[in-house]
Amino acid sequence: MSEPAENQRIRARLGDLRFVGELTHADAAARGLTLIDTAHGAEHARDHIHLTLLIDAQGVVVDARYRSLAVGVQLAAYDLMVERLIGKPLAECATITPSQIDAALRDDPATPALTLGDDRDKPYYVLVKAYERFHGAAPKGAETPPPAAPSAASQLPWIDVGLFEKVRRIEEVLDAHVRPALASDGGGIDLVDLKAEELFVQYHGACGSCSSSIGGTLQFIQDSLNNHLGTSLAVRVTGMDEETPFTI
Repeated sequence: MSEPAENQRIRARLGDLRFVGELTHADAAARGLTLIDTAHGAEHARDHIHLTLLIDAQGVVVDARYRSLAVGVQLAAYDLMVERLIGKPLAECATITPSQIDAALRDDPATPALTLGDDRDKPYYVLVKAYERFHGAAPKGAETPPPAAPSAASQLPWIDVGLFEKVRRIEEVLDAHVRPALASDGGGIDLVDLKAEELFVQYHGACGSCSSSIGGTLQFIQDSLNNHLGTSLAVRVTGMDEETPFTI
């Protein structure tokens, strides 16, 4: 995303980024709050965002921080988005969309600040995931989006597409075939990184601490991805108590 040189709001935001960083379990314990830690996008992609939130008992965001490799307009957008979370219930946070942030970053209402695609009016997925992690279910009244028209990239073989399209396909399979099954047992999964044919993921919830059942779950995830994508991905789990990632 390029930054229009005349956009003073973006320049001001980039000169005063307020919410870059990370909150920890120690921060949560010191303030009697709950830590929510979630991410979206491949770890080394420019649109990746790692979000940490401190939530009170009523589900209101008390504090928030993020980390991202984003630059320019995208970085300004993430910083403003995180600012808008503080003091709001997670249910409200999970309705914030890129188009709302775009409108707030414009100097001229007729000139978009962000380059927005088909997801402009859909809530930021990282916020929906934060809501699901805290409440254990999707936001109330959330609608299932209609299927989007296939893009040119979506018609290409796996070997011919770039990282962004590969991550999109992986997330699509996880959302449709893996996350619902894990959620029924109180767990979940986040994509961490994709390196060649190795996919790194992280469990959370009930899945995050039960190493005795990881093998079968991991086989299910790997089979689901490879069957639906026509790939030979090897899935690795990070963030376990073991010294090295769990593999199959």
